[in-house]
Amino acid sequence: MVIKKIYNNNIVLVEDEKQLEMILLGRGIAFQKKAGDEIDPGRAEKRFVIDSPELTSRFSELVKEVPVNHLELSCRIIEEAQKKLNVTFSDAIYIGLSDHISYALYRSKQKLPLKNNLLWEIKRFYPREYQAAREALKTIAYYENVWLPDDEAGYIALHFVNATQEGEEMQTTIQVTETVQELIKMIQIHFNMSLDETSLSYQRLITHIRYFVRRLFVNEPAGGGDDLLFEQVKSAYPRSYTCVCKIRDYFRMKFHCEITEEEMTYLMLHIRRVTSREGT
Repeated sequence: MVIKKIYNNNIVLVEDEKQLEMILLGRGIAFQKKAGDEIDPGRAEKRFVIDSPELTSRFSELVKEVPVNHLELSCRIIEEAQKKLNVTFSDAIYIGLSDHISYALYRSKQKLPLKNNLLWEIKRFYPREYQAAREALKTIAYYENVWLPDDEAGYIALHFVNATQEGEEMQTTIQVTETVQELIKMIQIHFNMSLDETSLSYQRLITHIRYFVRRLFVNEPAGGGDDLLFEQVKSAYPRSYTCVCKIRDYFRMKFHCEITEEEMTYLMLHIRRVTSREGT
């Protein structure tokens, strides 16, 4: 591999024989090196692929502003979270999370806490990512001797969620979380009941709504519907149908998008299952 740019002694931009660019991170990996020199990728502790000029630019800005120990800390947190969640994050998380953690540490020292208004929803809808983020706070405390508040675990959890959605914008992740919460409220108000958040039916409902909402926001087309099944479910579960009609109207008014009969069918079935203990 050939060095294209040296950010500091520990971080370089390189290009391989196929002209693929990537960032290499490693202690002293660029010591006494210069642009154009060959470099041994085996010395890198972490590498990630640069797939756009925008990502290169963002990383260059990050290196100027974020201490190298914060970059290394973020890499450690990301690796631990991937193992805990059994996922592979998109490489963009190395930029977003490093920037966030570094600024969170700065705000902590300046005594400027940032309240997370979605913390409750994050705990409910992304419990695994939230627990991984709680572990991240312990890692930060160990290396930086700073205990960040629980609000930061919520923000870090959203970075984990975002990084598993094929590079989805963080704003979309936040919007999905807020919308899921609104739909759950609508269901509970419609049936005048509190849903059992520990039940398998509830977890299935949340999982379905999250993916359903995300598809709407990214304009991902749904599959073909089954008119007969829709009519059967509509007839069998009238209260669930009325509830789903309210959800349909909500999306029409707020987001100007339509829900297919196929999606309405699946929502009716999930809602029926999660509310059936009340005999609806």
